[in-house]
Amino acid sequence: MDDVGAEAREAGFHADELQNFSNEIDWEAHADELNAIRAEVNNMGSQLCRLEAIRRVVSPWEQKAIDDAAPLITEMSREVQSAITFLNDNQDHLFNPTYHAYSNEMFQQSSRLAHQVSEFEDFAKVHQEDIRLEKSLGLIKKRS
Repeated sequence: MDDVGAEAREAGFHADELQNFSNEIDWEAHADELNAIRAEVNNMGSQLCRLEAIRRVVSPWEQKAIDDAAPLITEMSREVQSAITFLNDNQDHLFNPTYHAYSNEMFQQSSRLAHQVSEFEDFAKVHQEDIRLEKSLGLIKKRS
């Protein structure tokens, strides 16, 4: 999940760039940012496929992390494809509210995903420390 979080942060950076472009920026610059987002989303999709392949052998909280990430990645994929289609069809209308809604939604989703992954990473650290302390103290407790 670490890689998914890193990719989500990168996608968010590119979506933020799209939102901050001024009127002087040409459509090719938009295309470059959208292609970067698409590459990040594709990487997240590949990572998600690998995680889903091992889903049945990971802990319940890790399964939840995978399950929670999947719809956000799917929606980001739809949004970036819609934005690319809009750009291809409307290169002279880049300040249309519909186009801005795509970049805003991609930014929001990537931020949500990065935050979610960060919270699961925090949980993993605390969980590992809990297990270490139990072993160190000789406590007998079944862990999942």
